[in-house]
Amino acid sequence: MNPIPYIDIHTHPFHKETDTIMVQNIYPGEGFAAFSGRNFYSVGLHPWHISTPAENNSSLQMVEEALEFDHVIFVGEAGLDKVCNNDFKEQQRVFEAQAYIAEEYQFPLIIHCVKAFNEVLELYKKMQPAMPWVMHGYNGSLEMTRQLAKNHFLFSFGMNLFKTNSKSVESFRYLPLEKIFFETDEYDGEVDKIYEQGASLKGISIELLKKECWDSFNRIEKSLLSRF
Repeated sequence: MNPIPYIDIHTHPFHKETDTIMVQNIYPGEGFAAFSGRNFYSVGLHPWHISTPAENNSSLQMVEEALEFDHVIFVGEAGLDKVCNNDFKEQQRVFEAQAYIAEEYQFPLIIHCVKAFNEVLELYKKMQPAMPWVMHGYNGSLEMTRQLAKNHFLFSFGMNLFKTNSKSVESFRYLPLEKIFFETDEYDGEVDKIYEQGASLKGISIELLKKECWDSFNRIEKSLLSRF
């Protein structure tokens, strides 16, 4: 029996193939690295990269075109960021467009959210999407976590789990295993170290955590096993 792999659900730099299944984020128009069988991709227009409506529309078209590649398995990261200087109304328009693209093409959505959880939740309630929405690099309050979890959101955790004063730790301990993923966005190490921290915080074995993440990944990406 093959060992259960680690899953890094959101990373930016390309990593050489290891025992980890990785979902590398790329932006519209970027090229793909050589596909190895374990490195997959998400494609989306990040709120930091919002430009003019015309340029954004062109990027959205490229997002749709990228979904034709069988190794692209998520839309995103897309989302809202009230800290960056880009026009928030245009951020909302572009995010909503990508949410509808994800729904139309039946792809899970990876979400970047900074100080805009209420707006993301409002759009979710408006759309009632069938496809999963995953909050990446999650660091929301416990109360917000409860609201999002009640509305079927999933959560990806990274380096904030190492910060004892982080809101992530409380939310991570609260959430059931079937709602949890891990990522190396903004983290220099490998995802196995974040799994180790997560297992310690939950008081469970790493193997159980790996199995739960693997099962969850296959629930939201049912065709994964046929791709490698």
